[in-house]
Amino acid sequence: MKRISFITTLFLLVMILLNGKPIDCQAKDISWTVTQYGSDNDSAQSMFYTIKGSNGRLFIVDGGWAANEGRVRNVIKKNGNKVDGWIITHPHPDHVGAFNKIKSNPQGIKIEYVLAPKINAERYNTYKYYWDEYPVFTKFMSLVSNYPKLKWIKPGKTMKLYGLNMKFFNSYSNDINDTTKDICNGSSLVFKIYGKKTSMLFTGDIISPIGKRLIKEYGSELKATYLQAPHHGNNKGRKSFFTYIHPKVTFIDAQASLRNSNAAIQENINILKGLGSKLYSFDHRKSVIIH
Repeated sequence: MKRISFITTLFLLVMILLNGKPIDCQAKDISWTVTQYGSDNDSAQSMFYTIKGSNGRLFIVDGGWAANEGRVRNVIKKNGNKVDGWIITHPHPDHVGAFNKIKSNPQGIKIEYVLAPKINAERYNTYKYYWDEYPVFTKFMSLVSNYPKLKWIKPGKTMKLYGLNMKFFNSYSNDINDTTKDICNGSSLVFKIYGKKTSMLFTGDIISPIGKRLIKEYGSELKATYLQAPHHGNNKGRKSFFTYIHPKVTFIDAQASLRNSNAAIQENINILKGLGSKLYSFDHRKSVIIH
């Protein structure tokens, strides 16, 4: 009887591990496909990526404007209407708009985890700019304030979620005023996802001084195979940051009309080309593999 009981217990334990999170979190040799979305027919810049694992897990980074809701829903629908982790780099309308629409009216979509910077509302309200569209932030906060699996990210945090390795370098912090009063952009999550051979650094919309500060604080930890260019490839003073990261491929999250008319983006494109970095933008959907 004792032997039968032991075998039964062992069988149940194996079944729990196979069907639960522990075995999934410990899975080895998972590769991740990072895909950029957007169209040169879009009227404005936006940011929307998926990170899809060979284990079937789906992460979303931002999602774009409220007007991009349909695009994001279609991608999630193809994944069985489930998002395992939704990473919001910062709550600006061209990054969190689609999330706000979907979270307000899921229509069957299930979102497991939400990861975001916890921005101080009072300070943000004090220093807000016209482009911030502050009500978008307050809407986001109301949607996630009591969310059971919300993770407020702090700088320096390392995380492994469903086999995805993540290291976070930037988020909201109490000393942000020492660097910038552009609170929302300055609080953008800067994080790296990485495997044994390749990695990708996401930078949200950080301004140039924050990029320089992060290099001083984290050094070579920031280096990555692939890079999402800060602030859609915009803002001057990026040369030292691009040179230090020296990515093999850089993603520019801007439509053709902006890439062709914005002097700062054109300058940064020339810098990156000079470094030998291949550029991906909204002209075609592009993907890279993290493994």
